Amino acid sequence: MLDLVHKSTLHSMVCQAILVLICLLCYGCGGLSGAKFVFDDTVAIVKNRDVNSLPTNWTAIFTHDFWGASLLSSDSHKSFRPLTTLMFHCEYALLGLSAAHMKFLNLLLHCVNTILMWRLIRSLYVPEVSTARWAILSAALFAAHPIHTEAVSGVVGRAELMFGMIHLLCLLLTVANTGRLGPQTGGLIMLLTAVGMLFKESAVTIPMSCVLLDYFQNGYYHLRFKDQWSLLRTRMSYLFYLLGTLGLLTGRLWWQDFETPTFKEVDNPVAHNEHVLTRGLSQQYLLVMNIWLMLCPHWLCYDWALGCVKLVTNIWDLRLQGVIGFYSIVLVALMNFRRLPGMMLALGLMIIPFLPASGIICVGFVIAERTLYVPSIGFCLLSIYGFLYWYDSSTENTHWRTALRILLMLLFSVMMVRTRQRATDWLNEEQLFKSALQVCPDNAKVHYNIARLATDMGNNTKAFQHYHRAIELYPNYESALMNLGNLYREHGQLTTAEEYIRLALQAYPAFPAAWMNLGIVQSAQGKFDKALASYEKALKYRANFAVCYYNMGNLYLEQKRYAEALHHWQHAVALNPRQPKAWANILTMLDNKGLQEDALRISNQALQHLPNDVSILFIRANVLGKLKHYTEAEAIYKRVIELEPHNTLYHTNLGVLYHRWDKTQEAIEAYRTAISISAARASTARENLSKLLKRLEREAQVMQR
Repeated sequence: MLDLVHKSTLHSMVCQAILVLICLLCYGCGGLSGAKFVFDDTVAIVKNRDVNSLPTNWTAIFTHDFWGASLLSSDSHKSFRPLTTLMFHCEYALLGLSAAHMKFLNLLLHCVNTILMWRLIRSLYVPEVSTARWAILSAALFAAHPIHTEAVSGVVGRAELMFGMIHLLCLLLTVANTGRLGPQTGGLIMLLTAVGMLFKESAVTIPMSCVLLDYFQNGYYHLRFKDQWSLLRTRMSYLFYLLGTLGLLTGRLWWQDFETPTFKEVDNPVAHNEHVLTRGLSQQYLLVMNIWLMLCPHWLCYDWALGCVKLVTNIWDLRLQGVIGFYSIVLVALMNFRRLPGMMLALGLMIIPFLPASGIICVGFVIAERTLYVPSIGFCLLSIYGFLYWYDSSTENTHWRTALRILLMLLFSVMMVRTRQRATDWLNEEQLFKSALQVCPDNAKVHYNIARLATDMGNNTKAFQHYHRAIELYPNYESALMNLGNLYREHGQLTTAEEYIRLALQAYPAFPAAWMNLGIVQSAQGKFDKALASYEKALKYRANFAVCYYNMGNLYLEQKRYAEALHHWQHAVALNPRQPKAWANILTMLDNKGLQEDALRISNQALQHLPNDVSILFIRANVLGKLKHYTEAEAIYKRVIELEPHNTLYHTNLGVLYHRWDKTQEAIEAYRTAISISAARASTARENLSKLLKRLEREAQVMQR
């Protein structure tokens, strides 16, 4: 007996070790080195003050959406995931803002979910297949499936991973209490569902999945339909799940003031199409596309919005054959659900978690691969169920069974290689966008993101090319039009810049950023009154637009209205303290007015929000030097130089500090370092060095006399 227990324990440990090893081979083993925040990570984490601000702002975390906007704002996507945001914030507080460690935690969660899935399937009662084999093969497919790459390698996929974990825990609770589902178990599942909804809204489907699993595990499908209906109506736990789900949904909607999100056509062209038939047919085709991505994950793209999937406009579109095929499979499953309950269970576990993303409510995407993380549990079950049913029915044909085993191993190998390749794409944005261009060359959003990244990297030629291509593919792409206008402005082509920004405003008149950028162009043209009107228009559409207040301050500075300029910069940093240019302008103005003590006080406030900002540190060091606080100024200059060692100005000003401090040798070294970095830009350093050397020469001559 003990030997059997030991063998069973050893077998379990080996199975779990194999599953973890598959996860590590796909995503770990050096695959996270050089990882960066990509795509949605930038908005949800890097630029989200709820994540990267200390001390913890509990009110903001529980009243803002996942992207950092107020949940009651008209701009909000209403994606309320405070516990996911809180996880990111805790990681930031403990380990700093590092993509590698955040992605590593995602990998650990994926390992946990894989093991939970294995435990769940192993505990099911499905007589038509071997549950031990079904468990290990389904979990292995889940571990290696490439469709999970976005959820695991994209940090914002944390929401899906946590939803998956809670979903599997609730299913395990349901199986463990089969036949005796009491109020304690039901209450615990509803509590976990509520917690899951704070990680990802789709967790609201968990009770429905639990009902499905309980229905099949209790064997209710054997009863006549009339008896089944009577049983379902009288089963209190099912009624409790229904009422609890409705209560959670009502509470969730109440928290966002029963407002619905507003998405642009750029985000989801299907939902914005005016023809009901086109919307309906296209949505059905998208359902099949999602299944196809799980079935054949060769074409994977981080964004399927514009140009990836053409709309289905009539019933004669050949792509609808896939829709007919899918519903035929569902029909066959329904007709045989008593004979093949495992197939129906797997199909249900694939469909139910996908319902929120299926188009029954308006969503801000066409296809989002990370939303398939939990539905893929059912897909993996269904795929391996079909394989085992086929394999077990071929007992007399040993050659065929051998061929099936070889094909299965080949499938796993291909899946692992593809996942590893796709995980590499998600290491940085350049690789990610490049891979998307191969899958969706006519996707305007892909070209837009490539252009945006090229601008950040200083490759303006490439940026111009892809912005123009994005606009060619989608002429009303307001963000691309505005950014192209900004690019022309940076190249001094102000008239062309104004034309493109006005085109952006024609496409979207309530575009606050475009109004602000139009004001910047008009200010550069000397049209100060028009610029002010444009800024005011931007503030009309976004009242707390901090960057706009900063630019208004710059406008007043050009008009020599210093008090108003200072006021607007102060208002900008009050709204958003993470604006280094606004802080730098405030400090420079105070310094120029001779208010050094005020400048020091304000710089302390600025450094609480931006402790490593070079411009703020540099101005503070200059002010301390003027006040003859040489030791403190020297320490800050050295810190600035450590952050940017190749900046001529910083070495020059350190030399000036030493010059005033009568540290002659140190001043000479600082000046010479500045000249060695860039002789052309070090004119001040050359002049000061020349004066210092001449002074030293005169002093030496006097000493000799």
